[in-house]
Amino acid sequence: MKRAALFTFILFLLAIIHSSCKDDIYIDWKLQNERWYAAHKSDSGFVTTNSGLCYKVIHQGNQRHPDLNSAIFVRYKGSLIDGSVFDSGTTWLYLSQTIKGWQEGLPKMQHGGNYTFYIPSALAYDTATTNTKIPPYSV
Repeated sequence: MKRAALFTFILFLLAIIHSSCKDDIYIDWKLQNERWYAAHKSDSGFVTTNSGLCYKVIHQGNQRHPDLNSAIFVRYKGSLIDGSVFDSGTTWLYLSQTIKGWQEGLPKMQHGGNYTFYIPSALAYDTATTNTKIPPYSV
């Protein structure tokens, strides 16, 4: 009985150590992203919302705004703070099925508009990601 309890305790400790090591892999990246965001959230022409989303209007477009229930057609390019592009393209999608940063930012746009967004990790993929090109904590 004591051996089983000791074995379970050791496995538990190994699991904790393994998970903390995994987070440490990205600690430098997290700090780089936090510093980059702090340095750039006040860039010329950018507005920062209460949630931390930063956006700049490049071209406003016409009068129609999407809402959370809208099916939208987007042309986009997603890049990391180092400039590497992790995704780009044109597609139809439902705004409600996108990251929080898009759900907040795209309704500010008008049809045909062009914006630049700085989306903090908390409004994007945070500590987890389904895209291997986007590390955790990425702005």
